[in-house]
Amino acid sequence: MAYTTINNGSAEFYAFLYTGTGNTGATLEKTFDGPVDIEPGQLWMAKRTAGGNMTNIVSNEYAGPDAFWLSTASGDLVRNDGILTTYNTDGFTLATQNQGGYYHNENNSQYICWAFKKTGASNATNTQGSIQSTVRASQAQGISYVAWAGTGSDGTLGHGLGARPKLIQIMPLDGPGDGNTQKPYWWDANTDGYGIACGLNDASAAEENDINGLVTADISGEGTATLFSVKAQNSSSANVNASSSNYLAICHIDVQGFKKIGQYVGNGNADGAFVYCGFKPALIWVRPISRSGYTLGFDNARNPTNTDSGEPIGMAGAGVRAYSDANTKIDILSNGFKWRTAGSNFNGSGETYAFCAFAEDPFVTSTGTPTTAR
Repeated sequence: MAYTTINNGSAEFYAFLYTGTGNTGATLEKTFDGPVDIEPGQLWMAKRTAGGNMTNIVSNEYAGPDAFWLSTASGDLVRNDGILTTYNTDGFTLATQNQGGYYHNENNSQYICWAFKKTGASNATNTQGSIQSTVRASQAQGISYVAWAGTGSDGTLGHGLGARPKLIQIMPLDGPGDGNTQKPYWWDANTDGYGIACGLNDASAAEENDINGLVTADISGEGTATLFSVKAQNSSSANVNASSSNYLAICHIDVQGFKKIGQYVGNGNADGAFVYCGFKPALIWVRPISRSGYTLGFDNARNPTNTDSGEPIGMAGAGVRAYSDANTKIDILSNGFKWRTAGSNFNGSGETYAFCAFAEDPFVTSTGTPTTAR
């Protein structure tokens, strides 16, 4: 049985829906409606209602709530022009800029927020790699924020997690004109020496080994319990380690009963692939590896019950909004998830997919109590 040290996933991650008011004259506080308080350290915010400005917004505790990345920008971090004014003890406060320029408070429009709990850690200098990094890590949550100044060549970085990372998301810490053109991901599902050069939600090609800058923590030695690697690849490291640029990597490891990162192979059948997680998921990210496609997410706020449908949303990008059709059917179960579609973005025959899931409840608590299906 999958025992855990985290008995309530809602204390670590919470998916929150709110409806815009159209008010642009003042800041606007939003309080989570979950069973426990959660102070966020990372927010992914996306518009659910069709029409208007569909820009998604990402912020985190390392850069601060008044700094953000936009899904429509290839690599820019916007500082001191906040989407948020504060992360609160159980929610967040929207700034007036958010309500006007970026349309995250359009009247009667609905928005989804993925809130990850604050690490509670301080910045620490890490000299374990060939490149010095600044690390803010929570091994209990299985997440670390790793910042560094690029060197323009291959190198390694300390991550502070005590286990090999299985998902790394890189965000540039500089503004326009820094040479960064992507926000690249590396998944444990990637082939050794391969990556996906993508603007998070770009419909990029399948994994490849001829890209401009690669981050990796492959088990072959490029990733360890202390380090991950950045590589120039194709004579350029602009996306991961340019000498004039600064970077932030968000590193994830598995946490038993709360977080699972892995891969599965689609069966191309409406009675689709089952993916074991060891918990009832609250959030599922999926990305095709062996074919082109998007990074899409399902959550228990927009998909609260198994009703022969599912609603994914693009993790960034202006063009992929929340949608639901015959190719998005999913069942979220007490111990994982199962596809009910042969759709190529999730369950194409013989295709490899990467996933990362976060728990609503563990399959079995630390006291041996099982969770229920929904």
